[in-house]
Amino acid sequence: MSQVRRNRSLICTIAAALLAVALILAGCGRRAEGPQAPAADRGPILAVTASPVVTAPMESTLTLLGTTVALDHIVLRAPAAGRVLGMSLNVGDRVRKGEVVGYLMNREVEAAQQGLEIARKLDPKDASELARSVRPYTRSPGIPIVSPYNGVVAAPPVAAGQTVSYMDPVVNLIDPRSIYVEANVPVEDVAQVRPGMHVIISSSLRPGVKMTGLLAAMLPSVNPASATSAVRIDFTGSARIEQAGAPIEVRVVTKSVLNAMVIPSAALFQGSGETAYVFVAGADGRAHRTPVVAGIQTPLIVQVTSGLRPGESVITSGGYALSDGLRITVAQEPR
Repeated sequence: MSQVRRNRSLICTIAAALLAVALILAGCGRRAEGPQAPAADRGPILAVTASPVVTAPMESTLTLLGTTVALDHIVLRAPAAGRVLGMSLNVGDRVRKGEVVGYLMNREVEAAQQGLEIARKLDPKDASELARSVRPYTRSPGIPIVSPYNGVVAAPPVAAGQTVSYMDPVVNLIDPRSIYVEANVPVEDVAQVRPGMHVIISSSLRPGVKMTGLLAAMLPSVNPASATSAVRIDFTGSARIEQAGAPIEVRVVTKSVLNAMVIPSAALFQGSGETAYVFVAGADGRAHRTPVVAGIQTPLIVQVTSGLRPGESVITSGGYALSDGLRITVAQEPR
């Protein structure tokens, strides 16, 4: 029995010695590794790009399509029944106020001339007396057709030699100064436009030319087929389109801010319930989710009306991999 107790005592001594060695080694290992970082600091680090919040002018624009329309149409009509003479106008020709564009030979005068020719053949002696009676009328080129306004020929006029009745149309003119633009506004954007707004007009007929205009009136009708409402836009500068039916593009500034707080569009996220937010790159090396209120938006930049301060940096990469408090390393984007 004494031998057994001695063996047990030896085993316990050896076990205690091994435990002591293990504890010493464990302590040395911790001292070699140094103090361990807290578990919260051992998360992933995401490399991101960021852009500073700056102030800049911003504007919201609306682009409309339309055509030119002539307000004033002038129709020159035949002052009597007869035959048109001396008409040489073509479409596009300009006509001045007071200009004689042609003549109309009255049917009675023309009939008298024809009767004189017959009389000369039948009784030359008596025809001389008839000729004296008809001569005052035959020397005239006809009744002049005079334009009362300046205009441009808009449709092919009556050809010389053509017979017309009293008050038949002879020449169709438009006044180029009466040309305006009729543009179409989508119904969802009608609330953004109002009379008095200044616009920029452009057309393929005058490439590179920016013409100024004024939104003069909202037309009282809606086209259900295209879901648009028409507006009338008047030219306000010397540069204008003088052809009716020309395709037009109109740029309307619906809102503008001189000193807006601006961030890149890539930095803005839309949360549930239409709540917008960004991630601010904090001085502590972490991303901080920050609710914001967005104002004017374009494809590249966004106005922020509250939630940020100029000089802060918003993260522009990382997308939905970002989370509040995430450790980040930032490469600043060029301004």
